[in-house]
Amino acid sequence: MAAIMAGPAANARSPELLAPAGDETALRAAVANGADAVYFGADDFNARRRAANVPLARLPATIDFLHSRNVRAYITLNTLVFSSELGRAARYVEAVAEAGADAVIVQDLGIAQLVRRMTPTLPVHASTQMTQSHAAGLTLLAELGVQRVILARELSIRQIESIARETTLELEVFVHGALCISYSGQCLASETLFGRSANRGVCAQACRLPYQLVIDGEPVDAPDAEYLLSPRDLAAWDRVRELTALGVRAFKIEGRLKAAPYVAAATGLYRNAIDAAVAGRHFSPGAQQESDLAQCFSRGFCHGYLDGPHHDALVHGRFPKSRGVRLGSVVGRTRTGLRVALEEKTHGPDIAAVKPGDGLVFDQGRPDEPEAGGRVYAVRTVPAATSGGGVVVELEFGRDDVDVASVGLGAQVWKTDDPATRRRLEQTYARDVIVRRRPLTARAFPDAEGRLCVEFADQDGHVSRVTTDRAPEPASRHPLTRDLIAAQLGRLGDTPFTLADVTLEGPEGRTDVLPVMVPKSTLNELRRRAVGQLLEARRAAARHAVADPAALESLRSQIAGRRSAAGGPRLHVLVRDAGQFAAVTETVVRTGVSVATVYIDIPGGISADDLRAARQAGLAIGVATPRVLMPGEEAVVAALLDAAPDAVLVRNLACLARFREHADRISLVADASLNAANELGASALLSWGVTRWTPAFDVPPADLPAALEFLPAQTVEPVLCQHVPLFHTAHCVAAARLSHASDCTACSRPCMQHEIHLRDRKNVDHPVRIDAHGRSTVFSAFAHTCVGMYSELRSAGVRDYRIELLDEPPETVAALLEAVTTLLSGSADPETTLQRLARLYPHGIRNKAPVPDTDNP
Repeated sequence: MAAIMAGPAANARSPELLAPAGDETALRAAVANGADAVYFGADDFNARRRAANVPLARLPATIDFLHSRNVRAYITLNTLVFSSELGRAARYVEAVAEAGADAVIVQDLGIAQLVRRMTPTLPVHASTQMTQSHAAGLTLLAELGVQRVILARELSIRQIESIARETTLELEVFVHGALCISYSGQCLASETLFGRSANRGVCAQACRLPYQLVIDGEPVDAPDAEYLLSPRDLAAWDRVRELTALGVRAFKIEGRLKAAPYVAAATGLYRNAIDAAVAGRHFSPGAQQESDLAQCFSRGFCHGYLDGPHHDALVHGRFPKSRGVRLGSVVGRTRTGLRVALEEKTHGPDIAAVKPGDGLVFDQGRPDEPEAGGRVYAVRTVPAATSGGGVVVELEFGRDDVDVASVGLGAQVWKTDDPATRRRLEQTYARDVIVRRRPLTARAFPDAEGRLCVEFADQDGHVSRVTTDRAPEPASRHPLTRDLIAAQLGRLGDTPFTLADVTLEGPEGRTDVLPVMVPKSTLNELRRRAVGQLLEARRAAARHAVADPAALESLRSQIAGRRSAAGGPRLHVLVRDAGQFAAVTETVVRTGVSVATVYIDIPGGISADDLRAARQAGLAIGVATPRVLMPGEEAVVAALLDAAPDAVLVRNLACLARFREHADRISLVADASLNAANELGASALLSWGVTRWTPAFDVPPADLPAALEFLPAQTVEPVLCQHVPLFHTAHCVAAARLSHASDCTACSRPCMQHEIHLRDRKNVDHPVRIDAHGRSTVFSAFAHTCVGMYSELRSAGVRDYRIELLDEPPETVAALLEAVTTLLSGSADPETTLQRLARLYPHGIRNKAPVPDTDNP
């Protein structure tokens, strides 16, 4: 008879290495090269919809494969989910829980609530898409039941240390891979420009396109730096030891759209780095290991923001795609090829710089011209006497592969493809191997009926017990010994276990010998049965019970109120300079148009006289928080409170956590940057003291009435008209290209003295605003509006509407207010209003449309 028993929990573990998998081959590469956990998406609701992902029907088998190799499975549910999709999302969560996932990674506040209510034992990890950069915001996520937070990649090591001191939540940090120029979760460029939402898994990578810096209307000439928003890749293996000492729980490698060899190379290198950090040893990758990593995918490596802002180091601007390994530069031509001086680090006894079959490209610093490149046909080392020092090679190419005459001297040479490296990395996962075995303890003893019992226990407290069918015969010559049991029970080669200790017990307690005869075949059979039971116990323990299958309906029923008429419509206006503020006040006084609130988003605020005039005109005064709050910036909150506002437009969870204690006297309005995309996410914000919430920009206006079936309509404040913030970034374009300063303290602040734009490939200039902390926001040149949906929103009971100004002059401000208030009063219809608005914006206005569920722009 068999029994399965639970035991004590496993001991605390060393930092976790978390590897990406966009398909099953990459998943196997991660496992074979030492990942502790793999994160991947299934069919739906994940931020890498262009990856192959794992079909939902195969999820149980895939998770079982990982668990049978002692690797955890984290499922990405890291997109915004619209109200009309919540039912499908609930079914998805149920399938993920029953498949035995070790955690779900979520972006949507509503989905975090749904998971906790539906399946409380399934851990929730807050995606980096939640833009968490301050410990105060983590306190709110803890209230939702979040157990781990993947921190914003813009944090320095010192800032991560500050957060670690102030939270008990697990912290996860990216250490390798592509960097987004925007704070994750705050990029609206792809959705605005191409109709492909980065918050919905179909990012079109607008940051990797060419842009030109324009200062006061004059373009800045930089022919070798056109990709001003395309960062290098993060590579922080030399920071792992320091981050480990801070208590970081997990190190993450980016790359669910990258191939399996990349996953193999990155996982193997960071496995070594983490193991060295835990052992207290210095780690430095070998030349071949570092070359492999760059060869598989690299735009050039940097530390990102871990060492603080280094704007000119983060973005070189020469190219937006992977370049591989830099070999050197062209120093001469031959009749059939080129001479290349190799960089010292690209060759040596352990690494071959360039071989026949390798693919090369020649970078001549002219991004607007096609690059020459091709396969190497032959390589010859130039004798030292004629090379002028250093290693110089002559390269020949296949017929018509490379126009040698078009390649100038000094051109940089990059090896973009190395078939030998790819084949060598593929060999690391060609066989199914178990890299990370878990220790077992074994115990053998006779039961009350004299039958031999064998018991296995793993570190996680799972215990299996099997017995022989009958009592063994007394031994005449070969008694059962502890060594024999250890030898037979330790034959665990095809299992995820290794035998750590064996105890043999007799009637008097521990012993080395039992006077019974047990054949080896019997011991082997006991081992197989015990291991099988232990594996099944682990499978059963991994599956999460769905405690509340009707969790969605339960949560919806708890939201106070349904759609309701809430009185006449009210207009709120956000201003970004003192002239706009004065224009709003003057227009209200002169024309009598009704404006409920003016939100001030101006560095330095507004003069006391202007504030007094606005209040005398009956305007409520609101202030806007920064889009992001970082450690050390808490004085911003105090300064906003000192302004004695009537309302605060809250743009991040950290500021919300700080302001909610004042919600009894200040109206808190959650801005779109908090990414509430459905009624569950909105209800979380309302529970934290918010009076009104603005839907995430990604939410189609047509979907909003679905949310208002369960929410009081008077709690929503959609934006009728705005210049969309395309990118919000810690990278300062002005500092990188004009002052070459690392941060604002060492910068001449050209952003405060000049008008800055980024000109795109269609010759459109997008305004750039830079805040007091050196963070840039690139706004869309054209305006977006949902005026076309006004009738439907009004029918749903929506009362409060906002328009946001950017660089509109006072006369345009007055015309905008009159056009919108005419619509709100019912004196004009949406079509007429759209026509009036179109005449007010030089670059035109676009009506907000639903987000397409296609990968094609």
